[in-house]
Amino acid sequence: MTAASSPSFPTTPPATEPALRLMPMPADLNSAGDVFGGWVMAMVDIAGALPAIRRARSHVVTMAVNSFVFRQPISVGDVVSFHADVVAVGKSSITVDVHVFAERHPADPVVVKVTEARMTYVAVDREGCKRVVGPESTSPPGGERPPADKELVLRVVPMPADLNPSGDVFGGWIMSMVDIAGAVPAIRVARSKVATVAVDSFVFKQPVSTGDIVSFHAEVVRVGRTSITVDVEVYAERHPESPVVVKVTEARLTYVAVDEFRAKRTIGAG
Repeated sequence: MTAASSPSFPTTPPATEPALRLMPMPADLNSAGDVFGGWVMAMVDIAGALPAIRRARSHVVTMAVNSFVFRQPISVGDVVSFHADVVAVGKSSITVDVHVFAERHPADPVVVKVTEARMTYVAVDREGCKRVVGPESTSPPGGERPPADKELVLRVVPMPADLNPSGDVFGGWIMSMVDIAGAVPAIRVARSKVATVAVDSFVFKQPVSTGDIVSFHAEVVRVGRTSITVDVEVYAERHPESPVVVKVTEARLTYVAVDEFRAKRTIGAG
């Protein structure tokens, strides 16, 4: 087993892509008005599992929470990034460090560290029994490549509650995530809240399944006096035993910048 050193976490976000990136909603709040700690813990568990799954090339189960520290509260509207790195590999176990950052205050953006954790997972086979972690593969996932000219604005893993009666992820879930994804760069340009005014186009190319790692890439393509138009492309990474990436959705949405009274505001105005 490669030994894991004591947890040492960066205070600024790494340059690497996050394992997960989400925007919590009002349903995720606790009674004090901050995002519920249990939501953060659940997302950390998912984020840590993703590099463990890639390393094991199989399903994994959580075996231990070695450490977990909340540093700052998270608020609705924060863009929360979960960065995860494998720090030790045993015969069947994989230990992962997760560090979490929140981007907030669109009028004067700032990124703060909110959580850090160390998690240990065990590789399991289809019957749920422990399996040996094999040699590390250096081959990237097959299939399509996400666009280099669009920012990764969200990365999520749908759960069984997100399924439709046919067993695929509900199209409405994908549409809501696309709407959030498009709003992220729009908020940065507007430096204020935005409201969705139009879905100019929306195409479902392939179904999404539970366990897929779904990445939303977005780019601002037009800025008007009060409006911002954004293109969003969505890709799913699936099949951990032989990973492949497929394009599942593409869309164009238009947003309008709004002030604290929800009235239109001119982009760039003080």
